[in-house]
Amino acid sequence: MSQMIIDVSVHLSDKAAKSAQSTWERPLLNRIHTPHTHGSSAISIEEQISQMDSAGITAALLVATKVGRVGLPGTWQVDPETVLSATKKYKGRFFGLMGIDPFSGMNGVKELEKYVLDHGFVGAHVVPHWFGMRPDDARLFPFYAKCLELDIPIQIHIGSALVHSPSQPLLSLGDPTSLDEIAYTMPFLKMVATNSGWPWIEELVSASNKHENIYVVVDKHPVSAMGGPLLNFIKSWGINRILFGADFPSATYKEVLAEIDQLDLSEKVKPRLMAQNAVELYKLPL
Repeated sequence: MSQMIIDVSVHLSDKAAKSAQSTWERPLLNRIHTPHTHGSSAISIEEQISQMDSAGITAALLVATKVGRVGLPGTWQVDPETVLSATKKYKGRFFGLMGIDPFSGMNGVKELEKYVLDHGFVGAHVVPHWFGMRPDDARLFPFYAKCLELDIPIQIHIGSALVHSPSQPLLSLGDPTSLDEIAYTMPFLKMVATNSGWPWIEELVSASNKHENIYVVVDKHPVSAMGGPLLNFIKSWGINRILFGADFPSATYKEVLAEIDQLDLSEKVKPRLMAQNAVELYKLPL
């Protein structure tokens, strides 16, 4: 049997999703992608599945993305019903992640609970800097508490912020030290740091070393370009807390998997990174 691959970081890229990004600068959408990626082109959900099939991707976690407060320039919020529809149509290939808007308050907490308990979403996802917050902002703690209660992981964007819309400048508030208080306050909350923490890679590795409930998604940036600390983490004591993500459609599976192949990972490490940790953490029925 071929090795399973679970992509824990996938976003919708169809026409509806792209139209929701209408205020984003198209040069930015193209600039943040390499020549091998999709840029600002729309990709249907059927095409996403086709690309997964071609690359040997077993399953993916599909995010009901929420970035930016409703009404502000650059805001992009995906209707979770769209993600739910994809998980039903492609059962066992897509699993839903509920996006978090901290300004939605308790209504947002109830929405998270609904999609997990009633519709089988397997986790949550938040990009705090899009709301002008650090991950340890008090307004996020009700969501963290609900994730803890539901026993689901929450993906938290850790790393720098890009300028998606000049009319809404985003500060880089996602440094890994912001996870410290959360980890102490909720030591059993499963936090999944996305984007490999770039450019604060060493700080993220240190945070994961300090707190066993901090996991790291190896995504967005080529591992070979990020230096030794992350690679050492992957190959040694971080073996049970690493997850694979392509951040689709920011990168194509072809280029990301080629990058992974160049890391010369052992037969012990690679299955953990590519699937096993994700299956265990998210309790995927695979």
